Amino acid sequence: MEHLANALTDKLIDWKIINSEDRDLYAYGFWQGGIYIFNYASVFLIGLLFGMLWQSVVFILSYGLIRPVAGGYHARTQRNCYLFSVLLIVIVLSMLKWFPLSSIVCILVLLFSGSVIFILAPVEDENKPLDETEQMVYRHRSRIVLSVLSALTLLFLVTGLVPIANNITLSLLVSAIMLILGIIKNKRGRKTEY
Repeated sequence: MEHLANALTDKLIDWKIINSEDRDLYAYGFWQGGIYIFNYASVFLIGLLFGMLWQSVVFILSYGLIRPVAGGYHARTQRNCYLFSVLLIVIVLSMLKWFPLSSIVCILVLLFSGSVIFILAPVEDENKPLDETEQMVYRHRSRIVLSVLSALTLLFLVTGLVPIANNITLSLLVSAIMLILGIIKNKRGRKTEY
């Protein structure tokens, strides 16, 4: 992936589309973009293998909205992040397929997850600490996204679209778990500093 990003950047410099001074920035951007494309393609492939493409899309959309603003656990390496993400989507799709939530359980999980996110978010990562202003901004954004996703979940429950409600609820549950894991990781990291 890195080789491809560098080759693309070099071609754009050769064609005088970008300046050579900006090479590192563009190479990094292409590399990150390639990682995102690979990750999303993996999610869609897993969804296809499970026969649950739309469920994988709904999950990644709803989780993709809350995760960047709520924060939480981050793996130390890109490879571990990818492996963790693959395991996560397999677990979520397995739950949706073989252990669907009833409407009552869906509401209870939504209340639990929503409470955790509302209280804890944002949880910073050791590699990206947040200052006081960023904490306020991300807390506000996470609460807005949480409100929208919760309202959508309730709307889908009321209209009988329980599978979609389950999907969004699980994305919020995963986000809540990631917040808790992030706090645990941060506390352990602080202990090892001493």
